[in-house]
Amino acid sequence: MKALLISDQEYMTRTYQGLNDLTGKFLKQKGFELELMELSAENLTFCKGCFGCWIKKPGECVINDRMTQINRSIMNSDVVIYLSPIIFGQFSPTFKNVIDRGLPNMLPFFETRPDGSTMHPPRYDTYPGQIIIGYGEETSEEDKQLFIDVTKKHRRSIEVLIYQEPTENTIMALNKMELGRLGGLL
Repeated sequence: MKALLISDQEYMTRTYQGLNDLTGKFLKQKGFELELMELSAENLTFCKGCFGCWIKKPGECVINDRMTQINRSIMNSDVVIYLSPIIFGQFSPTFKNVIDRGLPNMLPFFETRPDGSTMHPPRYDTYPGQIIIGYGEETSEEDKQLFIDVTKKHRRSIEVLIYQEPTENTIMALNKMELGRLGGLL
């Protein structure tokens, strides 16, 4: 089984280093083959909104940058874990870009969610399980809850954790999660 660990290299704090080590060890102990991607805004272009990923090259972004490899690695993994700093209750701009640029993995139609919002339906039968772990040095409870709410709005099937000491809490939460591919949800 394959696991992909994605982090934002622009926020490599001591907390991040501890979380990265903890998560990597956890995945290896669970028997996953681990791929690590440390991303930055410098090696990712922002989505142009051209819909070329639906019209010109269905399922693949027309921008030739690192996102092509990221999307392939995501879709070829069984589980993807994102390590994101919490910035004013949101994920980092780099992660927002990765989420936006994941558009080729969805179909160019809309479906209405039970809450009345719309989302693109899945392109594929299965997707990797996705977990995002937010971290920060001094994050308020309000920012933590906002991070959870915003993240859940972007991805229906994503699990959201907030990293905090003691580390055993994060390990216990990860042990309770489904670490494998999921049917038809993104």
